Amino acid sequence: MAKERILVIEDNKDMRENLSEILELSGYEVKTAPNGKAGLELIHQFTPDLIICDIMMPELDGYGVIHILQQNSNTANIPFIFLTAKVEKSDFRKGMNLGADDYLTKPFEDIDLLNAVQLRLRKSLTTRNHFTSGSEGLLDFFDGLAADRSQKANAEKRQHHLFKKKEFLFIEGELPKDIYFVRNGKIKTFKTNSEGKELITAIYMSGNLFGYMPILEGAPHSESAVALEDSEVAIISKPEFLEAVYSNKDVAGQLIKMLSNHVLELEQRLIDIAYKSVRQRVATALLQIKRMYQNLPSGSESFLVARKDLSAMVGTATESLNRTLADFKDEGLVQINDHSLKIIDLKQLEKLAR
Repeated sequence: MAKERILVIEDNKDMRENLSEILELSGYEVKTAPNGKAGLELIHQFTPDLIICDIMMPELDGYGVIHILQQNSNTANIPFIFLTAKVEKSDFRKGMNLGADDYLTKPFEDIDLLNAVQLRLRKSLTTRNHFTSGSEGLLDFFDGLAADRSQKANAEKRQHHLFKKKEFLFIEGELPKDIYFVRNGKIKTFKTNSEGKELITAIYMSGNLFGYMPILEGAPHSESAVALEDSEVAIISKPEFLEAVYSNKDVAGQLIKMLSNHVLELEQRLIDIAYKSVRQRVATALLQIKRMYQNLPSGSESFLVARKDLSAMVGTATESLNRTLADFKDEGLVQINDHSLKIIDLKQLEKLAR
């Protein structure tokens, strides 16, 4: 098992060597740097799991180090412990506001150092695992928060919330109260224009989190959400979600990544609508739906989809969609049954979507 890596940035040689010795004796791999500038250079070579950094240093102080780290998504989530002889509340507050996870004041006991290191490494690992281990991991994360805040009943209740096919989760214009996590099934979100026509903005499947944008914006829902099939959805309350975001920088960092991906997807969709033909957009939509049914073997992709939903994904009238599907059928790309579609020539469809 690989050792956890710790970078110590400290200008006092005796203190630096003492910290290194204590940590190495405790089983950590340790690198040291005499100032902030040297520390930043080491970070990209060493990729530490945790950083212990003095505040008052030559070249670049601790505040400068953490400020630079927070600007880079690759380093923003590394646990960071400040080390200082100062005890003023203003220094403590400034460090925490910049993103520090903990604060040790010199002099300190060896056990205080090791306890702080173990706690921060454990919390960081737990959060990373929860955000990479699928639906159960994410739900466990929020349930763990709830258990310490007398909200266990809410955590248990949300585990088995079932939405029937065509049942609404929320409606455009409503104030948001929760965020949603799909455990099983499929949920679509859509906007409706003044003529009542729908444009599907997204389809969420198992493992997808959604509904957080209006909470962060402090605005009503800008779209509606409805179950495409019987679906099991975990509901996380607005207070739980906001507390996790504001109290845990790892959660905030992961949320920023999710928001960035969401923006990129929306930008790509706008580009597609503006520049791609209806044929290209229909091909793209069929490929997207195909990815929702990943359990089907290649060459026999068959799925149920309402024409209204498919046209709303494409952003075109149902009549135009039907003409395009008829063309695809004549060209041997798809097979059309009563309510289902089957992709016959996947490679040609992918080529057309490009």
